[in-house]
Amino acid sequence: MRRKHTLSDFNCVELKNVKFWNGEKFEARDSVYAGFANRKFAFCNKEDLADLTVKVVDCNGALVIPALFGLGLDFMEPLRDDVYTFNDGLDAMHRGGFFGGLYESAANPIDDCEKLSAANDRLVKDSIYSALAIKFLGAFSKDFGSDHLSEMLELANGLDEDDDSFEGVAGFGDGNAAIPHSRFLRLAMEYGKMTGKRFFFQPMDKTLRKSGCVHEGAYSDMLGMKGIPRIAETIAAYTVLETARFLQVPVHFKQVTCGETLDLVRNARKNGMDVTCDVNLYHLLLDDSCLTELSSAYHILPPIRSAADCEALWKGIEGGTVNAISMNHTPVREQDTEVNFEDSVPGALSLEVALSAIWNKLVARVGEARAIELLSTAPAKLAGVDVPAYEPQVGGVANFVVLDPNKAHVVTKSEFAGHVSNSPLLGKELSASIVGSYINGIWTEN
Repeated sequence: MRRKHTLSDFNCVELKNVKFWNGEKFEARDSVYAGFANRKFAFCNKEDLADLTVKVVDCNGALVIPALFGLGLDFMEPLRDDVYTFNDGLDAMHRGGFFGGLYESAANPIDDCEKLSAANDRLVKDSIYSALAIKFLGAFSKDFGSDHLSEMLELANGLDEDDDSFEGVAGFGDGNAAIPHSRFLRLAMEYGKMTGKRFFFQPMDKTLRKSGCVHEGAYSDMLGMKGIPRIAETIAAYTVLETARFLQVPVHFKQVTCGETLDLVRNARKNGMDVTCDVNLYHLLLDDSCLTELSSAYHILPPIRSAADCEALWKGIEGGTVNAISMNHTPVREQDTEVNFEDSVPGALSLEVALSAIWNKLVARVGEARAIELLSTAPAKLAGVDVPAYEPQVGGVANFVVLDPNKAHVVTKSEFAGHVSNSPLLGKELSASIVGSYINGIWTEN
């Protein structure tokens, strides 16, 4: 599968034979036009295209969907630019139809203003994809440890260098590490409370996880793999919630994996707490029966849990407990995956294949409007993005992805940006296919 980025070959795009999202439903359109007008990339009329070079795409009834927003992006650079680069990640966002994302690198914590400045320069200013809406999570501790607090006030306030101001971090995260000991957690939240920012945690108790790498259950027992029990998540989540309740701090749980954690979230909300949560794409698509393949492609942390847990997450989406679906896009070198499962490096790419993999199943469970909310508007809101990325009228902002929900395809390595392809969906058939995306005037086509 080849993709082409056209930055200057044409001025606008004409999509023929599409179903266009009008804000409430998809409606059939003979043509939809998008180009640069009134100092923004917007939907326009045919007459607005006079004397312009137009790219015409016959979409054969595909859907024009508002562009997506990705939670949990980690492109690894600069510490591991041998694995992946920022431009690889931003390229992946265009391939998958993402107009923005929330960035937090486990390898490169943003724990002071110099690192925030460097990240902003590389991801927001220097790239050819600089118009993407990238937000950052600051680390609430130095190096994601539990010894020293980071410069949270400075990180929250942002920087002002040579009158070139930009905003501070969207919130504070843990780098997907196990939660720190309770006293440090309290100190971090007390300090961070002064910023008014939300804390983002992947709930995991270090001692209960220990060296586990898969869900503790029948399959881990059968295969002799070290398991991570559900209580490693629920005990950590309860500790965070009790601390947040005591200090009145807003929190978000990343990559919830089981229904018991969702029960804690629901009860906390009933008691007036400001708590949100997301569920990872792969925890919705897979259950731990996949472990029988003995493929390290399924080495994802937190672990893929049982079929009952997977269904509980879907129920959480249907009932509104889950606020958004996250991507948690983590590149891993090929040599770090082609080893025994327990020796492999966990992580999975998702941006390029997420929409094709989840759309039909998601729509069947919650409908089209809720599906768009979970993949686009809700995650953007959690990251503090309040600028509309898609306005379905002439003159409205045009950031969208075109998806054919009836065109199945097999995922190949060429579908992924960069030179890594660690995804449990590699070689699998997906029920839908992305035709192309139009993000800030850049048309990316299969």
